[in-house]
Amino acid sequence: MGNGTAAVARNVQRLRADRGLTLAVLAERSGVAKGTISELERGRGNPTVETLFALAYALDATLADLVEEEPPAGVQIVRAAERPPIPGQPLDARLLQRSRHTHVAVETYDFSLHANSDHHAKAHRPGTREHAYVLSGEADVGPESAHVRLGPGDYANYPADVPHVYRSAEGAQLFLIMLVPTTTPPSP
Repeated sequence: MGNGTAAVARNVQRLRADRGLTLAVLAERSGVAKGTISELERGRGNPTVETLFALAYALDATLADLVEEEPPAGVQIVRAAERPPIPGQPLDARLLQRSRHTHVAVETYDFSLHANSDHHAKAHRPGTREHAYVLSGEADVGPESAHVRLGPGDYANYPADVPHVYRSAEGAQLFLIMLVPTTTPPSP
């Protein structure tokens, strides 16, 4: 993960402290070994995207909450070398940018789905939606119960506050935008 290791260390420590969790409790909730979390909080290690997703879910956070540096003011340019992909087995994820607004955070990702990938994502915060645009390859995306196949140039948006999938037989490159409510939406 390169220079993002320090950001992960700060963010995991801060989120764990904000939620009043011990290392042991976070390890139990996430399924990530206590020693691994301790090493991450010290700025050591090179976590996979699966490890970061597990910690994010356990902390009621997003991947961006864990890897994001404080953005500079003015025009923001993201160079490929500045934000290398976070490697994983079914996919590599690269956070391009996150912006916060009054009631929503907008997270923009570059996802590379590996050949024969099958990632089952847990439900995100209530009201979260994902917008997926396929740059290359074919991918199945969307809720577990209603996913769709997309090819190059195809786009779909779907609720991500339910379990959802990212799947590709041959591999695919996706541009993904996630809209995450910063407050819980009112009940109907």
